Amino acid sequence: MISSELVTFIDVEASGLKQPESYPIEVGWADSLGNSESFLIRPLPHWTYWDEAAEELHSITREQLWEEGIPVDEAAWRLDAMLGVEIVYCDALDYDGFWLGQLFRAAGRESVFRLAGVYQLYAALGTTMAGRLQARIRRKPAAHRAREDAERYASAYRELVTGTHQEP
Repeated sequence: MISSELVTFIDVEASGLKQPESYPIEVGWADSLGNSESFLIRPLPHWTYWDEAAEELHSITREQLWEEGIPVDEAAWRLDAMLGVEIVYCDALDYDGFWLGQLFRAAGRESVFRLAGVYQLYAALGTTMAGRLQARIRRKPAAHRAREDAERYASAYRELVTGTHQEP
């Protein structure tokens, strides 16, 4: 059964895919009402791993992180303040969960929201609706920026719920 309830998606971009060396560099979220936010994260001194391929993919430099990034404690606080106690869906639970865990541990706190894989939303929607949602998501290529990638999922969900198609 499809629901018009608020559904929120989150995406994390990182310094690379190698774990445990990589770390979060950008977090973005978007909900089915059209709200969204993203921010860069200033690396901690011991977060030194950097994959040049990730820099090229995300178009985010280490210098940008130092100049424009916010401290990890502020990043964790903002996520908790905006996302509250809701379930937040991501498309790569193993990776996004790892990086969000790093962020919250570095901030010395636990997140108040619950992270779930998007496949859990698909299961709740049922086969037909999940297939329709996935088709809408595939229409827009991944931007490899946190807000835009979260918005890709949120707008596809919104289209499914409202029965509309919105051009970018």
